[in-house]
Amino acid sequence: MKKKNKLFMSYLTIFILILSTVIFSFATYIKKNFTNQSLEEMIFYLISNTKGTPSDVIISAFQSSFLPFLLILFIVFIPVLGINRRRDVIEVKMKHKTFTFGLSPLKLIYKFRLLYAFLIFILSLITCYHFVGAKHYVKGVTDTSTYIDTHYVDGSKVSLTFPKQKRNLIIVYLESMENSMIDKDNGGGWNYNVIPELTTIAKTNLNFSNSDKIGGANRIFGTTWTVGGLVGTTSGLPLKIPVNGNQYTSSNFLAGAYTLGDVLKKEGYNQEVIFGSDANFGGRKGYYKRHGDYLISDFNTAIQEGKMQGSQKVWWGYDDTHLFDWAKEEISSLANKKKPFSMTLLTANTHFPDGYLESKAEKKYRTQYENVFAYSSKQVDGFVKWLQQQDFYPNTTIVLLGDHLSMQPGGYFEKYMAKGYSRTTYNAFINPAIEPVQSKNRIFTALDMYPTILASMGVTIQGDRLGLGTNLFSNRRTIEEESGLGFLNSELAKDSKFYNEQILQDDYFKLMKRAQSQ
Repeated sequence: MKKKNKLFMSYLTIFILILSTVIFSFATYIKKNFTNQSLEEMIFYLISNTKGTPSDVIISAFQSSFLPFLLILFIVFIPVLGINRRRDVIEVKMKHKTFTFGLSPLKLIYKFRLLYAFLIFILSLITCYHFVGAKHYVKGVTDTSTYIDTHYVDGSKVSLTFPKQKRNLIIVYLESMENSMIDKDNGGGWNYNVIPELTTIAKTNLNFSNSDKIGGANRIFGTTWTVGGLVGTTSGLPLKIPVNGNQYTSSNFLAGAYTLGDVLKKEGYNQEVIFGSDANFGGRKGYYKRHGDYLISDFNTAIQEGKMQGSQKVWWGYDDTHLFDWAKEEISSLANKKKPFSMTLLTANTHFPDGYLESKAEKKYRTQYENVFAYSSKQVDGFVKWLQQQDFYPNTTIVLLGDHLSMQPGGYFEKYMAKGYSRTTYNAFINPAIEPVQSKNRIFTALDMYPTILASMGVTIQGDRLGLGTNLFSNRRTIEEESGLGFLNSELAKDSKFYNEQILQDDYFKLMKRAQSQ
C-alpha cells in the first residue's frame, strides 16, 4: 500500500508539473505575441466559433511554443528527478582542492515533491494572471458602470432622414490595415511608404484623422479584433463578453442593438457581405443575419457554387484576388436591380502572422509582412478604380476601413516605426454625399464610424449620434473628445447592467433580475 501511495504521488506530481508547464508556456506565448491584445478577445474566441482558422496560424503558434515548453518542463522537473546512478557528476579542481557538484535532487525536495508541484502550479497561475492581463479583466467585470446607458443612442428611436435618391454603399474592411506603414512625411510611422496607393486614396479623398496629416481611429475597448471591429463600426457599441458566454454563437447576436444593417434593411436596401474565410468564424454570420438579413458569401459558398474546390483552400479560405474578382460580379448583379444596395467585404491577406503573400506580389521590402501590405494596397486601388468606372458610381459611397490594429507579433511595429508614433486604423471615404465641418485633428474611435457612414450617404441624423458614436461630418464633439480615451476605455471595460439586459437581451440576466426582485 505504501508503494502504491508513493507511485500515486509520483504520477500526480508529474501531471501537475506538466499542467503547470502548459500554463507557463501559454502565458509566455501570449505575452510575446499578443502584448497589445485584451483578454476579452481571447475569451471571445474561446466561447465562439473558431472554425476555419488556417493551419498556418495553428502551426506557427505550436512552433513558437514548443521549445519554450520543453525548456520550462526540464527546469521544473530537475528538483524531482530521481537520478541516483552517480552522486557526484561534476568535478572542479582548483589548486590542491577538488569541488564536486551533484545533479541529484535534494532529498528534502524529492520527499515533498507533491507540495513542490502545487507551489509550481500556483506560480504558473500567478504568472498567467499577470501576463494575459487578467487583472484588468477581473477589475472590469467586478466594477460596474452606467456610462453606456447614459450615453447610448438607440437608432430606432431617433429620426434618420435619407435623401430622395438613396445612395449605394460599399464598405471594404481591410484586415489589420493601419497607418503605420505610411511614410512619416504623410503621417505614418515608416521611413518609407509601403502602401503608396492607399496613401494617395486617403489624400485625394476624405480621411478623418487624429492629426493634420493622414491618421485614423484610436484603439478602444471591445473593438480590437476583427469581429469587434465589424460590430463597433456598424453598431457604435463595444463587443463585451457575456457572463454565460453563449450569445455570440447564435442568431441572437446583440439582439437589442440597432445597427447599420438594421437601418438599411428598413430602408429597403439589398445587402450582401463577402468573406474570403468561413463566415461562421467568431459568430460573424449570426451578426449579419440578425442585423440586416444580409446575403452571406464566404469560402463555403464559393465551393458550393463551383467557383473553387475545398482542396484549393489557401490561408483563411481564398485569397484577396478572388475576393475582389467575385465581389465585382456580385456588385454588378446588385447594381442591375431596382433597389439600392449595400455591399460589405473583408480582406484576409494582411492577417498575422506575416500575412499571405500571393504569387504575383513583388518582394521589394525587407519583410514578408511589408510585401503583403504593399500588394494589398495595389489590390484595393485597382478595385476602387474599377468601381469608379461603373455606371452606378456617381450615386455610390465607398468606405475603406481598417478593422483593427495589426497583431503582428514580436514587437514588429515597435522595431520599424518611428519612436513615439501613435498607431491608428486606416480610413478613407470616397465620393461621400457631403463635406465634413472638420476632418483633421479629431479624437475618435471605431464606434464613431456607424453614424459617420450613414452621414456619408447623405443621411441626416437627429442629434448626430448613434450607439456611442458621433457623426464626424458634424461639428459635434465625440464622446472621446468629451471624456478622454483613458476614461472611456476604463468605463467600457466595466460591467454594464444596461448592456447585459438591453443590448444582449440575455435570458441569463433576465433570470437574475427576476430572482433579485423576488
